[in-house]
Amino acid sequence: DTMAVMATTWTTKGTPPSWPRASRRGGATRRPAVCAEPANAPMRPSSTETKAKRSVTVEEQRQAAKAMRKYFEDLAYDKAVEDAKVFGWTAKNEIRNGRWVMFGMLVGMMTEFATGANFVDQIRITLSNLGIADVYDF
Repeated sequence: DTMAVMATTWTTKGTPPSWPRASRRGGATRRPAVCAEPANAPMRPSSTETKAKRSVTVEEQRQAAKAMRKYFEDLAYDKAVEDAKVFGWTAKNEIRNGRWVMFGMLVGMMTEFATGANFVDQIRITLSNLGIADVYDF
């Protein structure tokens, strides 16, 4: 819907809009929210001036279609890059990490309930049993 407004703005004004494009270098994908006009753009025609509309040429439609096609190709490319990520701060990795943390907290609480040793004491016992550190003052 926004692309249609941008294409209409382009064809009625005769100047190409600044299409919002997602960066291929990373970062958040930017999506067009509204069709913002540049500060130096001429004012919209009044109701008396709108009666004399000029027709849209086929070349202008081609240029608008090419610009929209490039925008959506860039958008698809950025989505494919984001989906191909395996390492790093991705949503899938964050969900997996959060689930492991919740599982660890559950095991820690159940162990505390069963043994009476709090979480810090459990870490001390584990470090002592593995031979990493000799901590005997429980």
